Amino acid sequence: MKKTIVVFLVLTALIAGILLYLTLSKPAPRADTLLPESTLVFLDIPDFTKSRADFANTDLYALWREPEVQAFLERPLSELREAYGATAPDAANIGNFLLNTVQGEVFLAVTHVTMFPTLNLGVVLGADVRHKRIEAIAALHQLEKRLKQTYPDGSFQDRKFLGVRYTVWEIEPGFPVCHAFFNSLVVFTLGEDTMRDAIACFTGQVPSSFKPLANSGKFQKIEQHASNNHEFLAYLNVGEALNLVGPLMALAPQTGGMYQSLQTIQASAVSMSFVDHGVQDVGFIAYSGNRHRPTPPTQRKTLALTTPNTLLYSVSPINLPSLYEEGMELLSQSGSPPLMTAAGEFQQALRVRDIHIREEVLQKIGPELAVIASWRPGTPAPDVAIAAEITDADKLRPALDNAMNALKASAAGAGGDEKYPWDETEFSGQKLRTLHIGAGLLAPTYTTTDKFLILATTPDYARELLAQATDPKSTLTASATYQQFMKRLPTNAASYSYANLRAIFEPLYAMARSGASQIGSNEFFDVSKLPRPETISRHLFPYVSATVSEPQQVTSTSFSPFGKSLALVAGAGGAFWVVDTFGPQLQQMITPALPRKSSNRAAPSAPRGNQRAASQTPATP
Repeated sequence: MKKTIVVFLVLTALIAGILLYLTLSKPAPRADTLLPESTLVFLDIPDFTKSRADFANTDLYALWREPEVQAFLERPLSELREAYGATAPDAANIGNFLLNTVQGEVFLAVTHVTMFPTLNLGVVLGADVRHKRIEAIAALHQLEKRLKQTYPDGSFQDRKFLGVRYTVWEIEPGFPVCHAFFNSLVVFTLGEDTMRDAIACFTGQVPSSFKPLANSGKFQKIEQHASNNHEFLAYLNVGEALNLVGPLMALAPQTGGMYQSLQTIQASAVSMSFVDHGVQDVGFIAYSGNRHRPTPPTQRKTLALTTPNTLLYSVSPINLPSLYEEGMELLSQSGSPPLMTAAGEFQQALRVRDIHIREEVLQKIGPELAVIASWRPGTPAPDVAIAAEITDADKLRPALDNAMNALKASAAGAGGDEKYPWDETEFSGQKLRTLHIGAGLLAPTYTTTDKFLILATTPDYARELLAQATDPKSTLTASATYQQFMKRLPTNAASYSYANLRAIFEPLYAMARSGASQIGSNEFFDVSKLPRPETISRHLFPYVSATVSEPQQVTSTSFSPFGKSLALVAGAGGAFWVVDTFGPQLQQMITPALPRKSSNRAAPSAPRGNQRAASQTPATP
């Protein structure tokens, strides 16, 4: 008898183990099968474990792991943890648990937004824990226990729908958070209706008319154009989003034109992958019907103005007449009195001078327009120029001078011509017109050749570009670094960008360290622990990007150490820091001061802001 009982218990345990194994080993459903076609926003990491491993091979991760970087970040990270009431061990334990428990797909989606009678968001968050389901269940039980202690008046209930068990936490009335397991996928939703919709998709008990996001033609097109083996995908259903905000945009004069442009877009997405120690981003925009006119590939004629030492080169086509009309309309309808007045005064100045700016100026500039920059050692700021190809240079020059006179008159106001006269010089047979501003660091200068219009931040840089145009030497294409990284991009692109991040970083970082030393250490940052420049720069390489414009779609590809998303965040943060730190100096620099007119020398002295480095522009022939 005892033997029979033992055998029965063993068989029962064995069957239970098999059933438990089969339950835990069932694959998680794909996120796009649980979401409706009308999903507004979808952020997806297809394989979290793979992404972690690939990220560990990037220069960005290597930079993060640098001992000097870790030492510098120790204090700010500690302050952040204390601000949120988390000790270092607790934060580390929670972070390690999440990183080790999440194994497969991770996603966040906004399925719907309703504004009336009250705001209602359909938010879905999911993570595939694979074989870590037992650990995940235990963690959720511990979290619920803590929530009950912290919010004794909260509501915590277990419910079932279509045979699937889910839990509802409502620590504040009207904001229920639900969670459930779909095999190894743990799903959280904001709102019980959203959870039940996800359960219906998971069980296949949806109306015959229902179409999941996975079967959406728009989304499938997005996936086809994502980067190979992408680590991350961000999808925006522009058409559905416009249904929410479109009526408001259409009614507002300031955004009416933007609404008309957005109406042509069906969907857009950005995907990211970690390759060759860097980050590759692919952006894609799908247009509806034949409402998008493709842009032909650029010929990059403006490369002729660059040198092997050029740090930044960005070229794209531009329709100046249309851009001018759109810009003036936007200013006139902005609702801002200063902007509206400035637009009116400029147009009035054009009428007084009988200037037809579209026909006489704008239609003769472009379509290729480039931004070119260099940074001479010892100077406090980079040299930047806008260069554009031109046609009919002989007719353009007098019309351009008249238009610039009108622009200066409208900006400077009454008496501007006397207070701020043009500083006119000659170089290589061409006239340069300079307007000195403030303390002299910025002195906008423009000139023309038979092929190009050059607008530079200083006359010294304008002469340098003019010398390259009239007496061509090696260009950026002679740089081995430029050639190596541009090979990653398509050859039929409408626009290209190249930035030597290492060369740009070094002078910027020197400025940042100087500014930080003036401010000194505080409770957040220890200036003495700032990493050495070479510690950071050795992990930097050029940023390159290209955009291909085709019927019904536009694809942009970029490769960099950080990726576009992080670069935008870092750039915004850096700009904020510069303005906050050097605000008074910047204000003084751009405050108009009485300019000093030079003589008729071919090469007047460089602005005072560049006196720390001798001019590299050759003397006038």
